[in-house]
Amino acid sequence: MVQLPDGDNSPTCKATSRFTEGNTFGSKGLYRRERKYLILGDFNHELKLGSPLESFMLQSFGTRLFSPRESTTNARTVIDGVFGRIEDYNVEVFIYESYASHHKPLVIRVHEL
Repeated sequence: MVQLPDGDNSPTCKATSRFTEGNTFGSKGLYRRERKYLILGDFNHELKLGSPLESFMLQSFGTRLFSPRESTTNARTVIDGVFGRIEDYNVEVFIYESYASHHKPLVIRVHEL
């Protein structure tokens, strides 16, 4: 998870691991307290148009999919993604061709509008 500082005008992001500390996504969790964040990872679920995971992420966390719906693995699946809830930032996600892993890395560029 990447959390963008609230009220900070700098384009820097701070990585946080607080999401692993008990009940962070619960009713008192991070997604309710913070306005801007990205959730990224290998979701092991196809992120094609109309994906149940995409609907779940929107309804549960208010996030939308930023990553392209292109193959992110050598098996031609679309299971790696970037979801976020960021209104005043432009988020660009690119797939980087890599031969060192079964998964292709996602390159994320975030800048203020």
